[in-house]
Amino acid sequence: MIFLMGDNEIKEVLKKQEETLVLVHKLWRAEKWRRVWKVVKCVVFLGIIVGAFYFITPYVERYIGLIQQFQGIKGPQDLQGILEQLK
Repeated sequence: MIFLMGDNEIKEVLKKQEETLVLVHKLWRAEKWRRVWKVVKCVVFLGIIVGAFYFITPYVERYIGLIQQFQGIKGPQDLQGILEQLK
């Protein structure tokens, strides 16, 4: 069986094909931008984490130093010295 299409039917098929191509192009562009924004979001989160770590590090080091000093207390004089360092 041979299927013959008229000019109108061919034009309709071509029109539908062009519409589909436009939609596929829009979907591809949206997917590309979704990927770009995902990478940007990850970079921003990593920047925040590194910045927070950089900002908090001195306080953590000081806290660890205090804990080590309190572990080494042998008498009231040692405690008095540590308390004066905290001022």
